[in-house]
Amino acid sequence: MLGESGVVVLSFKSQTFSDGDYNMTERIEKLAQQIASLEKSDLQALFQRIEELGFRHDINALSERYRKRLKDQAEFAEGAEEILTKLKQIRQEIASREYPG
Repeated sequence: MLGESGVVVLSFKSQTFSDGDYNMTERIEKLAQQIASLEKSDLQALFQRIEELGFRHDINALSERYRKRLKDQAEFAEGAEEILTKLKQIRQEIASREYPG
């Protein structure tokens, strides 16, 4: 269903049964039925939101890998000035190599 703010809202609450277990297959089936019943515009909004969440997840994973690499190289604690100085030096080296004279 479409929420007041124009955002697709799906009910995906955990169902607890009398024995304390939950049936994941049943939860997935109900969610699939909700998704299938959405209007085309709501479905597009849902897919766009899923894409955004996936992108955020990928960016966060990349950031964590980069932080780990910097930490492993003992450069994680370096300040912004040191990093910018190194980048400037690299740019100058590339420029002098690619555009001599």
